[in-house]
Amino acid sequence: MNYLLRTLLNVIVAVSMFMVVQAQDSKNTVVISLKNGKYLSLQVCTDHIFRIRVASKADFPETLMERYGILKTDWALVKITSKNERETRIIQTGGFQLTVNEETGDLSVKDTNGKPVIEKVQIFYRGNGLICKELGQSLEQYFGKEKLGGGIIGEANYKGVGTENRKAIDSVIASVMQISLTPGERFYGGGSSSRANIQHRGEALRMWSTNQKSEIPVPFVMSSNGWGIFNNTTWLNFFDIGRFQKDNFFVYNTSGDIDFYLMSGKSMSEVINQYTTISRKPYLQPAWAYGMSFGGNIMENQINVMNDAVRFRDETIPCDMYWLEPQWMAKNYDYSTFQDWDPEKFWGEDYWEVAKFPKYENKDLFISKLHKLGFKLALWLCTEQDLTIEEEDRLAEEAGKPQSGLEHWFPHLTRFMDEGVDGFMFDGSSTLEDHPDRKYYNGHSDAEMHNLNQVLLQKQMYEIFRKHKGIRSFQNYVGGYAGVQHWGASWSGDNGGGVAALYDQLNLGLSGLVNNSADVEDDNNASMHFGFFLPWVEVNSWYALCQPWYLPPAGKETFRFYARLRNSLFPFIYSAAIEGSQ
Repeated sequence: MNYLLRTLLNVIVAVSMFMVVQAQDSKNTVVISLKNGKYLSLQVCTDHIFRIRVASKADFPETLMERYGILKTDWALVKITSKNERETRIIQTGGFQLTVNEETGDLSVKDTNGKPVIEKVQIFYRGNGLICKELGQSLEQYFGKEKLGGGIIGEANYKGVGTENRKAIDSVIASVMQISLTPGERFYGGGSSSRANIQHRGEALRMWSTNQKSEIPVPFVMSSNGWGIFNNTTWLNFFDIGRFQKDNFFVYNTSGDIDFYLMSGKSMSEVINQYTTISRKPYLQPAWAYGMSFGGNIMENQINVMNDAVRFRDETIPCDMYWLEPQWMAKNYDYSTFQDWDPEKFWGEDYWEVAKFPKYENKDLFISKLHKLGFKLALWLCTEQDLTIEEEDRLAEEAGKPQSGLEHWFPHLTRFMDEGVDGFMFDGSSTLEDHPDRKYYNGHSDAEMHNLNQVLLQKQMYEIFRKHKGIRSFQNYVGGYAGVQHWGASWSGDNGGGVAALYDQLNLGLSGLVNNSADVEDDNNASMHFGFFLPWVEVNSWYALCQPWYLPPAGKETFRFYARLRNSLFPFIYSAAIEGSQ
């Protein structure tokens, strides 16, 4: 009997030490009470993706990125093994092994063969540790002051000179993750947070969407050693990769929250695939959007546009889309929901039908004529709308709760869709501006909403077009943040289309964004020589005259050669776009 009892006790102890776990709850989550009084949440999303959160309470609320559908939340059950050894918890999946020190919360990662991937991840929570203060001061000095504001070039209240501002870093509430590096380990990604490098070891990256400086920062980087990290925060945050300390990678969160995803893969493309599983796969645009788009001069009217369209065809220069700059509006740079055609420049409808609904594409007017010539039409836009109104009303509707009664911005664009407009091109300036005094409808401040706004703008445009027309839309926006790749196309902003734009394209591509472009300018600019090989082609005149027939003869032939070459490569380009979307 004693023998049987001892045997049973041994089995119980063994099972408690090493057990196969399907999940702690429906989200595959284990919550560990650390000896330092903090709580660590470990969610196994897939065999290759872990989500780690640290808080002062055993409460890990839904983030705004989850609430608004930017991040994947419907993870399937994952078979894991869990083992306790002294003060450590070891979690093993089919992809890799994560070890947690239950006293300090320190982490380490190994592959399935026991080979170290990350030797050590330390977490300094809410100013706990001198590193928070010293690194914060170093980052402030490294990035210095920046010029903010100034408005949109061309707008009536454009000041031209922004105010200087140094973003304060409060090291008392900041949290830091310190990740050990190995010799020779290299890092890629970060979106447009760097226009100086493609490989980021040795520099710091600032994750804050900023006009004409870093419009699409992405808080994701991947290592040449087969792992990546996505920092799940919309607050100002920094990646310092071997700059402050050459053998350490620091993630600096100004909000004090710790919420990040670790992912692994046998190659960097596999790691990107893990990241876009979390933040959703890239958008597949309509086929025509992967051709060449042309924007004329801001002084053009419908006659000029039609003449350009005919000239493209006569010159046998392939062109798929024409977009109009702000001159199409009755009120210049109109941010409101009462936008209308300038009747002296563009007739999108007969003047005697302005008050009539529903709208339709009039076969006698310029939009229909453009379509018959094989062109699509897009309109320039910008907005300063509080985008949380639409998000919260959608959630309220799904829950059967009352609506806010406040104005939504995007629905008014359906009239232009009905009149034949095929897409929209958003200027980032207003949405990319800081709004430090704004209190959003959802109760949050601009400190938390600014980066997220860059994604919500694309998301809401995608959703209203899909809901109203039932087709894939084209919407292009200069701003962005994590997850923006799922909702539309991007471009590199007003940086001249040169080397800075090329850095953007490569860094964005290494951050999961597929549908990127940059301004193609004239034959004296590098942008012509790489711009025609980007996922979509944007020739932007704005105040200039970028029509190829205004170039010198050699420049015109260069333009024609590239346009035709790109057109001949379309089956490969579209196939790559489909692959990227998957």
